[in-house]
Amino acid sequence: MAYYDSKGTPYTKYDAQNDRGARERMFAYTKGDPTVPAIVVNGEYVQSGWGSPPHG
Repeated sequence: MAYYDSKGTPYTKYDAQNDRGARERMFAYTKGDPTVPAIVVNGEYVQSGWGSPPHG
């Protein structure tokens, strides 16, 4: 999140651990991959985890 904050890129954070609906949506994007974060840009799944450089 610090990366996106430093770039001034807005994002929405969801709690997939404690919010069942958020977890189900994440799994739908990632095809069941539990790695967080699941990065989704404009409704398209980009990756799970932090890449180098971060995508977004």
